[in-house]
Amino acid sequence: MNQPFTTTQSLSATKPFEKVLVLNATGKVGRQVCRALREAGFEVFGTTRSTSNTLARQGVKAVVCNYTLRADLDQAFAKTGAKKVFVITDFFAAAKKSVDLEFAQGCAAIDAAKAAGVDHLIFMSVADAEFFDEHVTHLKAKVALEKYLKQSGVPFSILRPCAFFENLDDAANFNPLKKGVVKFLSTQDCKYCATYDIGRAAAIQLTHPQQWLGKTLDVVGWQGDLSQVAAALSKVTGAPVKAKLAMPIFLRRLFMKDLHHMFLYYEVQKGPRGTPQDFKKVLPDALSAEDWFRFHGQYANGEKIVPLAPAH
Repeated sequence: MNQPFTTTQSLSATKPFEKVLVLNATGKVGRQVCRALREAGFEVFGTTRSTSNTLARQGVKAVVCNYTLRADLDQAFAKTGAKKVFVITDFFAAAKKSVDLEFAQGCAAIDAAKAAGVDHLIFMSVADAEFFDEHVTHLKAKVALEKYLKQSGVPFSILRPCAFFENLDDAANFNPLKKGVVKFLSTQDCKYCATYDIGRAAAIQLTHPQQWLGKTLDVVGWQGDLSQVAAALSKVTGAPVKAKLAMPIFLRRLFMKDLHHMFLYYEVQKGPRGTPQDFKKVLPDALSAEDWFRFHGQYANGEKIVPLAPAH
């Protein structure tokens, strides 16, 4: 995995050793948020339900906590003394695909932050969450939680990412990244971001609260269709890469109604509205597809992504 990028390094001397609590710190987003905040000079605490040393290897101080429970969150704030928090809610796993449960879990985090006197809460929502149609149920709690947060009195900012590059290597959801091919649920033009850039954007907001409190930022690092994604990986490896659908569109429509309608917003309505150009005004070195493959550095089986040796 490549060295940290300059934007994060430039923050490292600005706000050293301030404490930040990251919820769901061992998840897909949480791991990279912790990394970026550590690199930006923050003292990072991460919630985890186990006592494994995964976080410690990152330089993150583990806090054993069920981040969905108010009592556990109260204890986490008391134990760490953190006055800054990054809040992630999880519709699919923690909330078991329940909009009401995700909303309740998010409210618990916001209420615990308020009780703890937090001076900056960053909530991770989704770009254009309010514009997706009624079939995209996994975003409904995000919209309601944004409203709840704005009315809570907690000092806040909101990050709204688009599709994650990490979905291109997601073995847990039957899409591992393999040599010579890249798959996704759409071949059409999409807007992507790296979860690492969510963390770097959070570092910027926490470092400059006077600019960001009460504001929202769309995290959109790169835009392109799947053939352009494949071309990016081919450029990194020096070998041909095919672009393929992870499943036929008719199967996506039949068996993944929620995500199907999410992709229709990308494909038909050309959303989200945010652009890489706008995001790069905040994070100039946001990762492109090519950058992300270099940063990610490996295929799903652990083999390194490296260029082919020149022919002799």
